Amino acid sequence: MNDILKKVPGLMWGSLLMVMFFVIFAPNYTNQRNIINILQNSAIIIIVSMGMGLTILSGQIDMSIGGVMTASAVISAMYFAHIQSPTALDILVTFLIGIGVGSVFGFLNGILIARYKFNFWLVTFAMMSISYGIAQVVTGGKVISGFSKSFRNVTRFSLEGIPMVVYIAVIVSLLMFFLTYKTKFGMHMYAVGASEKCAAQSGIRVERIRFLIYLLSGLLSGFGGVLLVSKTNFASANVASGQEFTAMANVIIGGISFDGGKGGLLGAFAGSIILTAILNGLQLMGLSNYWQQVFTGIFILLIIIIDVISQRMKKTKNTRRVYKHA
Repeated sequence: MNDILKKVPGLMWGSLLMVMFFVIFAPNYTNQRNIINILQNSAIIIIVSMGMGLTILSGQIDMSIGGVMTASAVISAMYFAHIQSPTALDILVTFLIGIGVGSVFGFLNGILIARYKFNFWLVTFAMMSISYGIAQVVTGGKVISGFSKSFRNVTRFSLEGIPMVVYIAVIVSLLMFFLTYKTKFGMHMYAVGASEKCAAQSGIRVERIRFLIYLLSGLLSGFGGVLLVSKTNFASANVASGQEFTAMANVIIGGISFDGGKGGLLGAFAGSIILTAILNGLQLMGLSNYWQQVFTGIFILLIIIIDVISQRMKKTKNTRRVYKHA
């Protein structure tokens, strides 16, 4: 038991303390309806955080996630809005369109970063700008809304009192856990994140691994974008604005380090639920949406600073050990 507790990241302990504060002081925080609400609100960002987790585990980052979600959301929503009497096939095609849009952005990120060695910050920020621009052009600045009940039920229909979107998030997460923990791809991804040079020298195809990581991140973002339309019943040019920062926070809370090669997607899963629970607690305490945004920004900044300082301290400590035993 102690070994398991030792593996829990320090940032997660701090975040759990905040959750405990809301358990004690926030009204109705622990009732069944609110717990289901937390799970429902965390479901889509869990899926997106899986993609962010992959890129950070590999030692890089994908800042285009929010924009890709938005572009996928509005393009798929525009298609579905023109269907008079949608069938199950129409819903499937809508999701495939969103996933396809996300995959195209992921493909471009992967090619430019992995194949042509462009800086990942510049490429993903550029894709963020392009995707938001496309969303603005597609919508003309307007909101697309009023989708059929069958489309909304993809995320809202409840089974045993739990919305379908929660089950979808769990299934996607289990698939991602298997991919990262039980396959050669996962082992190679950790190796690339720990040391790209050593990974290449050991025969790992670094370029291929990086390409697949960004492709998966784009695919998951596209899927998340369509789910968001189903859940909220609307799409706009800023429907997923800022989701890349929320996903980043979830991943860091879950113990994945910016250094790469450390942590796991299980932590990203837990971090997503914890951060959603914290934001839910703030809402129940009467904090306005604007102040929630301020808090989220400050919280993200703090956990990034703490992670960077923590990693530097570990490096300094390890360096001292090397000199001590030299």
